[in-house]
Amino acid sequence: MRRLVRQGMLALAALVLLNSNVAMAQDSEITDKDLYNFALVVQVVEQMKAEVGPAIQSLIEEQEGFDGKRYNELKGAGDDEAKLKELGANEFEIKFMGLLVKEQEEKIDNIKSALNTLVKGMVGVQKYKTIKSTLSVDPDLKAKYEAILNRIGPAETGA
Repeated sequence: MRRLVRQGMLALAALVLLNSNVAMAQDSEITDKDLYNFALVVQVVEQMKAEVGPAIQSLIEEQEGFDGKRYNELKGAGDDEAKLKELGANEFEIKFMGLLVKEQEEKIDNIKSALNTLVKGMVGVQKYKTIKSTLSVDPDLKAKYEAILNRIGPAETGA
């Protein structure tokens, strides 16, 4: 009797395990639509990232008494007042670097927020993670993805 119960339990466990594996395989299946939506999300985020540099550059160009060369000298210090002073920054430059860093951080936060919204609405968080990780190990999926990107066309950078 015990043997029969044990065999029944093992059969039940195997059936549950088999069904859960089938369900997980179906959940992780990447459709063409999923891949297309993933590509759209990536393009939007890349577009937004491409606009950060020119926006900062525009602020620098509009600011009298500050240029790209000076920005490059100071950007490693960010908005750290002590490090900026070590680099010979005056009070105006310290305040302006603080403004530039704040502007850049706001843009990056907006990108992260847009990414989260787009992923949730267009692909789904788990599916996005699955596609992202699978692209690095599956050459067939990567080729399919690149074909979709080519069909969509390059993102406009506005520059």
